[in-house]
Amino acid sequence: MENTTEDFIGTRKGTFPASVAEIIDDYKLVINKGEKDGIRKGQRMLVYRVSEEDIKDPETGESLGYLELVRGTGKIIYIQEKMSILESDKTPINSYWSAFPSQLDKYIEKLLEGKLLPFENPQIGDKVKPI
Repeated sequence: MENTTEDFIGTRKGTFPASVAEIIDDYKLVINKGEKDGIRKGQRMLVYRVSEEDIKDPETGESLGYLELVRGTGKIIYIQEKMSILESDKTPINSYWSAFPSQLDKYIEKLLEGKLLPFENPQIGDKVKPI
């Protein structure tokens, strides 16, 4: 599961997945990667945990692997040598969907602008990777 290529500009080989090392609050997490790993301020990340059981194809019985269960997304806001702070960047706007865009939609978007949603039950040890 570890990323060993330089898929993400500026990050070093073997950097990902990173792990949640500390939970500051519902909106901010400390990850175990920092400046020495090529982490950059503003970099977007996905926080997830891996399912406990291997998922099998019901038709063939073939292993499909482990499911990534998303806790949220965020941006790096502070970097130290060996760790960084990741802040949730998910807003009600990202989550809001309407089949019929209208003036009401624009009004709701304006009301919700700038409000962040927390990560969903983050745990120390959850995985983190760039998106």
